[in-house]
Amino acid sequence: MSQTEEIKGCLLRAYVPGQATITRRIKYFPCRIGRLDSNDVVLGDSSVSGLHAVLALDDKDNIYLEDQWSTNGIYLEGQRVTQLLIDHPVRLVLGRVTLDLGLTEDDLFVLPPFVPKNNNARQPLPEEAVSSEKKIDIIQQEEPKKKTASRQRSTAETDIYDDNIVTTTTRGGSKGIICPHCWHRFDVGEFLFIARHQSLIGDSVLGADAAQRFLPSRFTPEGNAIDAAGMSCPDMACPRCHLRIPQAASEMPPLFLSIVGATASGKSYFLTSMTWDLRNTLSRNFAISFTDTDAVNNQILNDFEETIFLSSDPDELVALRKTELQGELYNQVLLDNMLINLPKPFMFTVMPAEHHPRYAEVLDKMSRTLVLYDNAGEHFEPGMDSVDNPTTQHLLHSDTIFFLFDPTKDVRFRKRLRGSEDPQLAAHARVQRQEIILTEMINRIKKYSGMRSGRKTAKTLILMVSKFDVWKQLLDFELPAEPWQWESEYNTNALDVDLIKNVSFAVRQLLDEICPEVVTTAESFAGEVLYLPNSALGHSPEVGENGMVGIRPIDVEPFWVSVPMLYFFFERGFIQPIPEHSRQKYKETPCECTLSGDIFFIKLPGRPKPLQVPISFAGHQLRCPGTDLWFTVPTL
Repeated sequence: MSQTEEIKGCLLRAYVPGQATITRRIKYFPCRIGRLDSNDVVLGDSSVSGLHAVLALDDKDNIYLEDQWSTNGIYLEGQRVTQLLIDHPVRLVLGRVTLDLGLTEDDLFVLPPFVPKNNNARQPLPEEAVSSEKKIDIIQQEEPKKKTASRQRSTAETDIYDDNIVTTTTRGGSKGIICPHCWHRFDVGEFLFIARHQSLIGDSVLGADAAQRFLPSRFTPEGNAIDAAGMSCPDMACPRCHLRIPQAASEMPPLFLSIVGATASGKSYFLTSMTWDLRNTLSRNFAISFTDTDAVNNQILNDFEETIFLSSDPDELVALRKTELQGELYNQVLLDNMLINLPKPFMFTVMPAEHHPRYAEVLDKMSRTLVLYDNAGEHFEPGMDSVDNPTTQHLLHSDTIFFLFDPTKDVRFRKRLRGSEDPQLAAHARVQRQEIILTEMINRIKKYSGMRSGRKTAKTLILMVSKFDVWKQLLDFELPAEPWQWESEYNTNALDVDLIKNVSFAVRQLLDEICPEVVTTAESFAGEVLYLPNSALGHSPEVGENGMVGIRPIDVEPFWVSVPMLYFFFERGFIQPIPEHSRQKYKETPCECTLSGDIFFIKLPGRPKPLQVPISFAGHQLRCPGTDLWFTVPTL
């Protein structure tokens, strides 16, 4: 990152829950602030976006703090700000982090002493009841910009006239659009358009058969670009990889999510069941709309959904085709004189439904483009990462990573499941050390992000133990079909986070007993690891007469497939948890608790060894697996 010499510095002090106070004197600009280790100021909390904000100088050497399309925003005195002049001491809130900014040390003494709140571990991030008319945006007149399409004017040119909107391009040089294909960050005015006339064929990046990409100079009254042959061109493309970006994805900030797992671990089945379930669950239970951003990008996934859930013959044995290393799931482009394979993302538009009880208040915050990535399991194996095959680099940009652990591929699980007739447990079925895949994933993230050894990422790692129908007898915990309940004060359902945490703790204990290296590897990388069971199909596959292993759609009953995503939305304040007064409380057993590093040691009567509980469970009431003993993990 190029940095200019300090002209006028400022002092920053951050209060991150559960961590020591961070104090920095900012001497160089722009200064990036966020969760990822690549930032200049790292705020290691999952409520903070990867790149949350930037401190930048304008042409008069004034210091501005600028939001970077963050999930949870920046709040000043309860009001959301997108750009703020730092000319006096201010106290801001970024997710769960409190941030003090001033020009001198004396400035920070003007602010009242910081008193940490009891966050009870994972309380929701409330969307302060502030209408959009009250949002504070500092907007200064800029030089006139080149005329762009009307959809671009709605997010850029109208910034000058609308008191409630600011440009997505920051004054400090940061860019507001992130390409979902190549992850290039660029300004809305840099969008290329895709020519439509039949004669305008041949693109330098996509090849001789692709339509030309061009930077427009003429527009129709509707705001569409006009190509060299006079045709109206509504479709836009990334200026780097030239791949088409749907209109909705250009207007709504992205949330990136990666799904990782071993070969044939069932990632495609999980992804298909999850998206199908979310289409129904989010709207019916949480007043959130979940729709395709673009049918072209999601065509393969939509075909999978039709195969499993909308089959014309539900009694017929079917199977999803294996995710290949190359082919229709990847785009091949010419970048830096190399042919590069980029994974095709699946994109969904997430918005509050109009019947959401706080629709007007949360519309801006919750309107996002969810970008999902699925790779062939072979891509995550050691030695498969190369310059011309960067298919897994979406891991660097993902807000959360789903790692799919398949018990039927673990020898130790298989021993405990002997006697099962499931064909996945047959003697000839492939087994694999899945912690190697997890380690390779971690190493790639560290390599490309510059993450230092010994540091933990602020990303949430959700370790999903699949095929629950096969191994559920090993879990000493009764799971309800739906971990949520109706809350009249929200006029929607609320997520039972305490139940999810208890299930996570029980699954963690089981994994720690059977395959402890998986737990150790996961928790050495992420500060919060959630362990969740799920079953994409709800029953075992069967072998057909032709030897094909498949499923009958009529028997499919997914279980907990949407829960990881619901927790993902809960962490970002999109879904409310069950309020304190409605939570079920259990009679607790007296215990001793000692904190050592990032682990609580809980001593319970009748147990020779203390339970080891990660600090991510702080503030939650948990059940000791195998007993009826309940205890509450202290709040940090």
